[in-house]
Amino acid sequence: MILCCLALVLAMAAPCAAANKELMSVKMAKQDLTRNLVESVVGFKVKSESQMGLTEDPNYQVQSKSAAAIKGVKVDKMIYDREKDIALAFGHIDLGAITNVLGERINFKNVTVRSIGFGSMTQASRQPLMALRAALLNAYDEMAALLVGEKLLSKSRTENFLLTEDINHAKVCAAVFGAYIPDIDLNSPNRGWGWDESGNAFVRLQLDVRTVKDVLGNRLRYADGDQIVEVLGQGSQTDDLNPTAGSMVQPPRAKPQYQSLDVPGAGPAAPGVAQ
Repeated sequence: MILCCLALVLAMAAPCAAANKELMSVKMAKQDLTRNLVESVVGFKVKSESQMGLTEDPNYQVQSKSAAAIKGVKVDKMIYDREKDIALAFGHIDLGAITNVLGERINFKNVTVRSIGFGSMTQASRQPLMALRAALLNAYDEMAALLVGEKLLSKSRTENFLLTEDINHAKVCAAVFGAYIPDIDLNSPNRGWGWDESGNAFVRLQLDVRTVKDVLGNRLRYADGDQIVEVLGQGSQTDDLNPTAGSMVQPPRAKPQYQSLDVPGAGPAAPGVAQ
């Protein structure tokens, strides 16, 4: 009888052994939410280089950096997909006085900024999330190029009517603050983030140029048109140009709401194993 009771207790306790995977995915989602809020409120520095000449190997790289001390981030809702091991956090921050990426002290009043964050401990489920992050960095680069501009270097040569050399390089380096993803709600008909039918991720990024300065401190002015500018960022889950490339992944909370998330390419998580 004692052995039966012990076996029953162990059986009941077994599912709890996998609970740390959910906890870690939720923690990752909350931290990703905080990062996205910092990049929106405080701002980010972005640098990109691309080479797209017809006679050179195409390459496009984007780097972003943001650093700040932040408090007051509130998680409004946490969704966890048990099958895919994906956590999705919705949250906001009520702004007071901040120092932005340009070192300016700005006092906000009655301004609330909202954002999202994802997390997963499962390798297969991270691929679409990585594509979404790549799309956000592409949107940062597109926004910086639109606001500040890009430096272009082009050189071409022909011999006997044949193109023998074609170089087309572009560089972007800027600091931007105040950009945000519109319509972040999961069921919004015009949601500002997601994936298309092929599995590629997209992010829409908006910014009010009346509140922004470039890296030299000059106020940006648009004489005509809407003062709200928007760019589209895109990101891929796979590398068709380099099929042998390795993985890019280096080895009191709100109670989650359990719900299946429509994330493409994310397979079910192995029970009890953080992959």
